[in-house]
Amino acid sequence: MVWLSNIVFFNLFRFERKTQKFFTYPVLLFLRNKKVKESYKKRGVSNSEKEVVKALENPEVGISSILSGGHFIVLFFLLTFRIVNFTSGYLRTEFNLKLPHFAVMAIFSYVFAYWISFRQDRYLEYFREFENLPKSKKKVSAWISFFIVLGVWVFCIGSFVFLNYRL
Repeated sequence: MVWLSNIVFFNLFRFERKTQKFFTYPVLLFLRNKKVKESYKKRGVSNSEKEVVKALENPEVGISSILSGGHFIVLFFLLTFRIVNFTSGYLRTEFNLKLPHFAVMAIFSYVFAYWISFRQDRYLEYFREFENLPKSKKKVSAWISFFIVLGVWVFCIGSFVFLNYRL
């Protein structure tokens, strides 16, 4: 379970890196401007484009890592929410979810994700391991991660069938 969770996190990180490259392309073009380069050289930055890419792609503190970590926690929250909805529907009880319930589920999701991946930067070890996988295994793991993420989202949306609220 830990290995599978971290492979999903790794592929979320890879996806974020690719989308960040797409969305920051205009910024990188702007940084190639001669006047902008001179401005950054005055500040002591020789290659501003490289610094921006490093800030995006660094697995320890990069923006892609932060966004993929957030999505990773949201996946656990959706999984928890789905289990609560399914249990409520299966037991045929009306479970009126309020803000404290969502807070407990959010805290549980964060603690679970922290325990599996974030504690002592455990995910960095898995990232190093997964980076060295052959391309064919990376592709298979990406498809597995895609279907897991898609499944969590679909089953969470599908669990709304069990809600018994009257507006």
